[in-house]
Order: sequence, then structure tokens, then C-alpha cells
Amino acid sequence: MSRKQLIAQTALRLFADRGYEQVSTQLLAKEAGVSEALIFKHFGTKEQLLVSIITTGYQRVVEQVRGRLTEEDALAFVHNMIDLPYELVQKEPAFWKLQARLTEVEFARKQHARFLQPLPALLQKAFEQLGYAQPEQEAHLLLLLVETLWKVQAANPQEQMQDMLEFIKTKYGRQN
Repeated sequence: MSRKQLIAQTALRLFADRGYEQVSTQLLAKEAGVSEALIFKHFGTKEQLLVSIITTGYQRVVEQVRGRLTEEDALAFVHNMIDLPYELVQKEPAFWKLQARLTEVEFARKQHARFLQPLPALLQKAFEQLGYAQPEQEAHLLLLLVETLWKVQAANPQEQMQDMLEFIKTKYGRQN
């Protein structure tokens, strides 16, 4: 691992655990075992370091999600979207904990919105195929549930979400 990666990884952990505002570059340098000058050399500012962490985090997330968006079976697609927040948080708990802390930071919100951008239309199409009377509202409701689920999971990784995910899946099926 390069020193730049070490700085970013240490910053992600500290920002997630303590909050972005509460972590000084001095503390970050100490925890990463590098000089503050090296942090500034690699990232310019603490804010640019945060931007880098968020940007690269969402790049990893997009790679993890890519195959799920092409699922052709509507019910499998809906169920995949229900499982998605749990799986993402399990793979990268510090990233999602940081995202939950950054709900008021415009750049983080924009990156999250960009990540979610294709989902409403895809979910609406799936609910149409499943025969739901109000597919647009169903898509919106499911996205609200998904948003809540990842935030709960990120805030409390010990929370047992599997039962809730299975319960939600039983609510969604083919309509007559």
C-alpha cells in the first residue's frame, strides 16, 4: 500500500469514527505515521482529501452494483435492491458510516444522488412489469426504505438486518 493510500484509508476510518470536523490533519498524520506535509503534498487540503475519499468510494460502489442494474427478472431486481444496502455496508462499513455523517455536506449528497440516479426509473419499470397499480410510488417507497436501511446499518453494524430484509421482500411480489 502506498503512503497516499495509507493516508486515505486512515482518514476514512477517522472521519467515519470521529466526524470530519473533529479530525485535524495533525491527528491524521500521527495516526497514519506520516507528516502533515505529506498529506498536503498528496491531497492539497483536508477538504480535497475528503472529496478523494468520497469519489473513490463511490467508484468502488458503482463497480459492486454494476451487474445488479442489468437484472432482467423484475422480482429479482426488486429483491436485489432490497439486499443492496446491507451488502454494501457489510463490504465497506467505514465508507457508509462516513456517508451517513456527511448528509449535510453538498459534495457527498451530490455523489450519493448521482449513484442513485438510475434507480427510480429502473424500479418503476420493474414494478410496472410486476403489475403494480402505482409503480412510480412503489419505486419511491422502496428507495426510501433502502435509504433508511443503509443508514441504520451504517450507524449500528451489529443491527440484525437480515430478518427485516426478508420481511420487506415478502411485501413485494407479482401482482394479479
